[in-house]
Amino acid sequence: MVKNNYPRVLIFGPPFNNFTGGGITLSNLFKGWPKDRVAVASTGHVLFKITSDICDTYYLLGNEEHRYLFPFNLLQKPFPSGLMSVNNDQEEKYVPRKKGIRGVLVDGIFRPAIYWLGIVHFLSKLDLSSNFKEWLSVYQPEILYFQISSREDILFSIKLCDYLKIPSVIHMMDDWPSTISNKGLFKKFWKTKIDKELKMQLDRMDLYLSISHAMTSEYKSRYKKEFKAFHNPVELEAWHPFRKTEFKLSSDHVNILYSGRIGKGITESLVEVANEIDAINLAGGKIKFYIQSYSSDFKVRNTLQKNDCIVINPTAAYTDLPRIFSQADILIIANDFDEQGINFLKYSMPTKVTEYMISGTPILVYAPYETAVSRFLDVNECACCVSEHSGEKLQTAIKYMIDDEEYRKKLSKNAVSLAIELFDANKVKQEFQELLINIAQ
Repeated sequence: MVKNNYPRVLIFGPPFNNFTGGGITLSNLFKGWPKDRVAVASTGHVLFKITSDICDTYYLLGNEEHRYLFPFNLLQKPFPSGLMSVNNDQEEKYVPRKKGIRGVLVDGIFRPAIYWLGIVHFLSKLDLSSNFKEWLSVYQPEILYFQISSREDILFSIKLCDYLKIPSVIHMMDDWPSTISNKGLFKKFWKTKIDKELKMQLDRMDLYLSISHAMTSEYKSRYKKEFKAFHNPVELEAWHPFRKTEFKLSSDHVNILYSGRIGKGITESLVEVANEIDAINLAGGKIKFYIQSYSSDFKVRNTLQKNDCIVINPTAAYTDLPRIFSQADILIIANDFDEQGINFLKYSMPTKVTEYMISGTPILVYAPYETAVSRFLDVNECACCVSEHSGEKLQTAIKYMIDDEEYRKKLSKNAVSLAIELFDANKVKQEFQELLINIAQ
């Protein structure tokens, strides 16, 4: 496409990066968009380890736009507002560090308290400062793209839409509206209020995107809006050289790998997988369970490391994942079976799903059948799916995958074929970008 056909897009939400689901999906969908026609505005709490290969214009919504109520403002790290200089020093500046006493107090006492009391929903707010408006007048965005996940995000996106009056797109990554206020003293009040505000925001959108077909169907019923699914696509040429073609297992040990986020909706299921692997090893098995994650949740990491089978991998560059995935014997997807975990991840398709599929390494899913990822991979016979909350069945599935080489080959073949058919980045990103161009015009 001719460069002038691309509108100037302003993204509010996660930045382009190589370690979060939103950032990776963003990078793969916008690849090839002219760099001088894409910009990101976000807060300092998410603008770290950003990449500049697709976008190098980042406006940090800092202390001029992002304000906390007293006395909470005294506890927050101040961020300077304005355009960021994207370089190695800047990227490293916001890398999360190991928690000290302050971090433990914040995450263990302060944060749960403000969620329980509902304070989190009005703890801070984002406004359009005069400097931000001045920058907008210089950049002159022609289309807005949103990935949001909080009441603060909803209200700011409404302000941005009303101020710029340009076409707008929303892309939903998780069903966070179902879990944003399901606990606490005033949960019914906040759930009703936030739902009303979200519907006001959706009424301002011109294009609705979801992360899965299951979410598209649900949101059509819930919000009466026509969503279109866009999941994380994969660049076939980057993964092809590393695709698994050898399925013999080493006599030394079996290599099982989990890669991705650790935390909400995932922790308990990962621990259960580790427990069952330990049980198999006690009976004579030789399995190592590798965890590949950028997560800074040291509490979860410490819990997992109590299992003898666990090996925590060092962080790796995104470009190393094709090699790392293909070297594993089995790849794990795990979602928790409790109500909160199901509600949060029910319609999600984790970024790693397509990457797992194209790697050719057999996949084991331990997740409720209500989740989109479990149904999708099971129906298409792309993974061995354990959809019941049962340690016994999980252990049986692990043993079966290890023992049956032909079954592993079948899962691999089905997954690779479907990934090529549905998630080829060259096709998906062209469709995605043409949609945005047409909306802008």
